[in-house]
Amino acid sequence: MSNNLHIKKAKDFLKKTPLKLTNQRSKLIEILFKNGNCHFTAEEVYNKVEENGYQISLATIYNCLNQFTHYKLLKSVKVSNDKIYFDTNIDDHHHFYCKSSDKITDIKAEEIVLSKIPKLPKGKKLDSIDIVLNIVK
Repeated sequence: MSNNLHIKKAKDFLKKTPLKLTNQRSKLIEILFKNGNCHFTAEEVYNKVEENGYQISLATIYNCLNQFTHYKLLKSVKVSNDKIYFDTNIDDHHHFYCKSSDKITDIKAEEIVLSKIPKLPKGKKLDSIDIVLNIVK
């Protein structure tokens, strides 16, 4: 899929949510989806915003990333207590996180086989399983 198609698909998806496609959200989508499936921290997005000369505060970026995650335009991947990546690939998959290089990479869902999960608490249903394999050099 071409980069412009990723951006168009994301903007079309956002238009189906209660969120308005504001100029700031549009610019963030262009940054996030420019290179297809990618992982970003909020700070990395902020750096890209500044590189492009856009005027979007870090607080607004956090708000937008969390809204995009809520409406399933992005997936959030928590790799530690203080680090969250936002993933443009919302398909079912898992991740390697290299603590040494601070890099995150995708693992296809079918590459991990779960033979058993614990019994769910009463009244709860399974929403998803997200696995992060922490690695080092």
